[in-house]
Amino acid sequence: MTTAYLTVDDAPSATLPEKLAVLDDYGVTALFLCEGRRLADHADHARQAVEAGHLLGNHAYDHNHASDIAVEEFADEVDRTEAAIDEVYADAGVERPTKVFRFPFGDKGGDRAAKFQTVLAERGFRPPNAELIDYDFWAEQAGDRDWFWTVDVEDYNVDTKAGLAENVAEADRLDGDSNDILLFHDGGNAPEQFEHYLHLLDERGVTFGDPLELADD
Repeated sequence: MTTAYLTVDDAPSATLPEKLAVLDDYGVTALFLCEGRRLADHADHARQAVEAGHLLGNHAYDHNHASDIAVEEFADEVDRTEAAIDEVYADAGVERPTKVFRFPFGDKGGDRAAKFQTVLAERGFRPPNAELIDYDFWAEQAGDRDWFWTVDVEDYNVDTKAGLAENVAEADRLDGDSNDILLFHDGGNAPEQFEHYLHLLDERGVTFGDPLELADD
């Protein structure tokens, strides 16, 4: 069955503590991709995530489409968010184990994608180990430093448990024998919807791994 690595975008939200309790109930470790602007409002919630053993990653400051902003602006967004994440780890008294990044909307920057990758490389961001993920996308993007995903249930397009269940049911990769990076969201999802997602995956027989296992050495 699928071994899933849960990644959670648009963190931290005001309801993150309740979601951390849900993760604890299910025994799941998550990678939270943090927006700098959200860290400015909810740094304490991010600290709770670190203290609970979860991993924080960089999701830029203002959640802009990379293809809509200049390289210099992108670098500034990354650096401001990095400073906030480092402060969270310092406040938690936990050594930051690795640096990971995900582009908002999965937008790698269009015609300037190579320049954005240079920004990430210069700052030491580590991609997931492509050898552990059987997904054509990794081969196509070999050398990129950002984290993409293999399963997106489009939780941002549904607001009911029934709608989420329908989307999860259509995720065929969850029935295979594979390692998969799951995309879900903190901002925009109530704790009840977050819990329902984990419940649906549990019913599906999905097992979870620690996203840090995927960090490329």
